[in-house]
Amino acid sequence: MVVARALLRMHIDTSLRFSAAWHVAKPHDFATSVLKGDRIDKMKDRTGARLTDARLVQLHKEKYPWLPAVYESLSGYVHFSGAHISDAIHSVGDEDDRTVEFLVSDQDLKFPEFSWIEVLECFREATSILETFLQGWGATKKLSDKQL
Repeated sequence: MVVARALLRMHIDTSLRFSAAWHVAKPHDFATSVLKGDRIDKMKDRTGARLTDARLVQLHKEKYPWLPAVYESLSGYVHFSGAHISDAIHSVGDEDDRTVEFLVSDQDLKFPEFSWIEVLECFREATSILETFLQGWGATKKLSDKQL
């Protein structure tokens, strides 16, 4: 589950960062800058706000109301946090014992089935977001700067 959640967060990041092209004044210039290696979070949208991940989440929260909460909860899976430790803990001893047991197994005994289904549904949603923008990008590539 730890790996699935980290991958989900990266997938959402990809979808959001690709969508940034729709929030800038000159999408083709933006794409060229990204291909050159410029950081998206240093670029600005049409309002002058930096295109940080948090800003991109805010720009999409109306259409995807689940996004802010899911994005925030997944942050701990890409940045070292308590989630990495607590998700691996199998048991904790009492105050006198002070032992902690970690479980490494080929079976996931900690997470209920519904949590796996939830992760899969989020992957589908993130893929749908990316697909929407990929199709849109394909359509815009046929347009001139003036038509954009």
